Amino acid sequence: MEFTVVQRFACTPEVYWQRSGAAEFEDALAAAADVHVEHMPPRGPTQRTRVTQNQPMPPVAQKALGVERFRYVQEVERDDVRLATKWAIVPDVFSERVSCRGESRVSAAEGGCQRVIAGKIDVRVALVGGSIERHIAEQVQRGYAKAEPVIRRLVEGG
Repeated sequence: MEFTVVQRFACTPEVYWQRSGAAEFEDALAAAADVHVEHMPPRGPTQRTRVTQNQPMPPVAQKALGVERFRYVQEVERDDVRLATKWAIVPDVFSERVSCRGESRVSAAEGGCQRVIAGKIDVRVALVGGSIERHIAEQVQRGYAKAEPVIRRLVEGG
């Protein structure tokens, strides 16, 4: 299942990029997305955080995965030249059956800039894989929607 999220902000791409790299930016996003974040040691150029969603998954997903909440390691590699990140989500359970990865890019747009997040979720679990994919996609997109006003405040503010 592929998804795309587009967000626009009233600042230049360079200002967005600079401000989005600050530590308080990530903490504010975690709070807005209703997740608990633990910072982990980087692996080369890849920043890593352990993320636990505060909301439980639907019962069918809980039964299939054997856990109440979706928990994963988020890996992000920033490209300061392209103003882009490559990201991956590596779940704690069934990591060999669940793949979620993509790219985020900031570029100029009318009135400022836009951030485009494109990703693909693939859950290879018989009978319920599609349901789990939809749940993950909804959670990811809901998190981006909740985070947008926080991002706006952090990048558009003086």
